Amino acid sequence: MDVVWALVGFALIIGVLVTIHEWGHFIVARLFNVQVLTFSVGFGRPIFSVQRGETRYQLGMIPLGGYVKFLDEREASVAPALLPRAFNRLSVYKRFAIVFAGPAINVVFAWLLFSLINLLGVMAPKPIFDQPDMNSPMAQALRDVQAPVELRRLGDQPVHTWSEVQQVVVRALVEGETRLALSGKTLVEQQPVEGWLSLSSLDVNNTQANWLSELGFRPYQPPVAPIVAQVMADSPAAHIGLRPNDKIVALDAQPVADWQAVVDYVKIRPNQTVALSFVREGAVFTQKVQLASVSQGQQVVGQLGVKVDAGSAFQSQYFHVQQLSWGQAFVAGWQKTVDLSWMTLVMFKRMVLGDVSLAHLSGPISIAQFSGQALQTGLVSFLGLMALLSLSLGILNLLPIPMLDGGHLMYYFLEMMRGRPLSEQAEALGFRVGFVLIIMLTFLAITNDVIKFTNG
Repeated sequence: MDVVWALVGFALIIGVLVTIHEWGHFIVARLFNVQVLTFSVGFGRPIFSVQRGETRYQLGMIPLGGYVKFLDEREASVAPALLPRAFNRLSVYKRFAIVFAGPAINVVFAWLLFSLINLLGVMAPKPIFDQPDMNSPMAQALRDVQAPVELRRLGDQPVHTWSEVQQVVVRALVEGETRLALSGKTLVEQQPVEGWLSLSSLDVNNTQANWLSELGFRPYQPPVAPIVAQVMADSPAAHIGLRPNDKIVALDAQPVADWQAVVDYVKIRPNQTVALSFVREGAVFTQKVQLASVSQGQQVVGQLGVKVDAGSAFQSQYFHVQQLSWGQAFVAGWQKTVDLSWMTLVMFKRMVLGDVSLAHLSGPISIAQFSGQALQTGLVSFLGLMALLSLSLGILNLLPIPMLDGGHLMYYFLEMMRGRPLSEQAEALGFRVGFVLIIMLTFLAITNDVIKFTNG
């Protein structure tokens, strides 16, 4: 089932992003009255095609990209009446605009998706942590502080959720910082907390590391009564007739005090059968239930298929809800787009210089896995992943590598500077070099995927 989710998620994300990218080229070419011969999502033999006007729209067998084919004298003879509509007859500035539009529309699409997420609203756990692991960087930063503590700022950024904490740490590692200032307050006494968090123990090249855990962060688990609020359809809980308002009191005759105890017990028992005891209208019932199994990252964990409702007071204390107005959402979405773009460029620069391992490159297998997980998690997660991949696709295509859009833009820029295009021989040589580089990077990315999965 996980494979099916991965394939469906991959097809949706890649299909949308490639279509958006090629539409950018297409719409600007139409604006300049260039004849578009083919609009293809996917490479290779078409599995579906339809002619609409002067353009053939098709789906290729290999869903790893796409292309837009223009009328061009360099590829085939062109009737004299159509010469003004040939791509190669355009000024260099118009050709530059057409090629630039593909990556640009991916960046704009990412911005719109990040803005939409802020409009829809996101609820996530606040960065409240328990007593740090002994001798960890967190323990050194917060000596004699009574946990739990709610983190409010890390570095120069306010943080409201664990994902924001993770993003600040990742950015600091990418930019080579060795420590971050932190501030917050104790949850019980509401006393201010300040300190410096050392990052020197983290290895940016360890792509499998849980950096927050290595720093000593232990998310606080607030007590929640194990009272069922919702039973998922076709789940183990549904099969034994568990209902809303049932209170789980024991698993395999071991009493459970709160919801976290249920989660911890179930999580490490995928596909196992356990005896579940619950209270309904004052009476105690015990049923045998075979737990399901689901993938969480590289782990397979058990699942019962129920949800609890801790109440609005609990949510306001332990969860951050962000839902912005239209104006605020677009500003926040643009800021996230800029931040992630900068981080991506810095990371790429460090990989080129050899400061950071090329193991950070991921290929289609990783993208498929993340897509499937995001699709199962919910709409906001799926949109967030699509936005991140759209941004990455836009930035990647702007790199000055022949065969990519950035390579064409580099040639056009040289043409602007020289007043004439490069020779066909020079362009052909560049494209051959670019083709080899793309093949090498693709092979490396797929190899990284295989290593990650074989190493668990």
